[in-house]
Amino acid sequence: MNDEAANSCLALAELSTQAIFSFDIKSCKFIYCNPAFREYVQLKDDSIPAKDISFLIHPEDEEYVRESYEDLLRTTRKRTFEFRLILSDDRVRSVRVEAFNTVIEKKRQVITGMVEDITAYKEHSDTLNKFSNKKNSILNILSHDILGPLGTIQNLSGILNRKFANEDNLEISKFLNSIEKISKQSISMVRNLLTREFLETADAELVRRRTNIVAALAEMVEQYKQTEEVAKVTFNFSATKKTIIIDIDEAKLMQALNNLISNALKFTPANGNIEISVMEEKDTVLFTIADNGIGIPEDLHATLFDKFSLARRPGLHGEASTGLGMSIIKTIIEWHHGEIWFESKEHVGTSFYVRLPCK
Repeated sequence: MNDEAANSCLALAELSTQAIFSFDIKSCKFIYCNPAFREYVQLKDDSIPAKDISFLIHPEDEEYVRESYEDLLRTTRKRTFEFRLILSDDRVRSVRVEAFNTVIEKKRQVITGMVEDITAYKEHSDTLNKFSNKKNSILNILSHDILGPLGTIQNLSGILNRKFANEDNLEISKFLNSIEKISKQSISMVRNLLTREFLETADAELVRRRTNIVAALAEMVEQYKQTEEVAKVTFNFSATKKTIIIDIDEAKLMQALNNLISNALKFTPANGNIEISVMEEKDTVLFTIADNGIGIPEDLHATLFDKFSLARRPGLHGEASTGLGMSIIKTIIEWHHGEIWFESKEHVGTSFYVRLPCK
């Protein structure tokens, strides 16, 4: 690049509202920060050692930033990563950094990048996920509490209708036909709603973000706990740490975990227990959803994760299964480079395990 082109690029950077920086790897100093960058992190000088602003990085994100920096040094491709800053006025801001590792004149290695404040996006996304978790748990509780009685009504009306089939009372037969038809339509509507909600979530493109999975899962379980009296099942949640950060598509993974909890609810009788736990391992995170329900028959184990599996069964209260649920769950877990398996014994209970990489 000639001097004229370089000066033009510098002039554009000076006028840009996008925070732009250049960082010299050997000296560990910022050799250029445009006005937008200096204003954002409140710097007074361009040539500032990295350690002088490293304290701005949120303590929970320091290891992630260090690993991202080391990864950037090993490649010349663009890298994008997100983390939090604590500014001098104690505001916590979320930022997205897009950076390049380049070699300029005299073999000087420089990282050049742009910083974008994504705090509003994160807060909006967190709010949407919070209400999505609440919606999912409520839908599953409703299906558990509504489909059972509706199924009973449908079955009883069918029995009564057959019993009075030879009677001359057409009015009773008419009423029973109406009850059976309405209950059948209602059951179909609830089942279609649940299936569509799950399939639409699973079919969308994977969008990863760093997530405190403990907080996200605790929020979901809390919604279930609020319905314990209705469901007549106790939910318990535990985690080895208050904060476990993993890089996931939160909407999809939470939908998959929610479906596992929903399945546990379907096959756990009244006064049963469902245990949800998160354990941080060396390089992975292990999720466990365990119940003391009716268990899975051994002859269904081998095909449980197959698409349109013959292992699909209605729940204890008549909740239906499309046979797609476990197949989609397995696919979502594999998209996250994870694995899923289970242990089950009839009349004892079932435990599902999901292991995901945390780095």
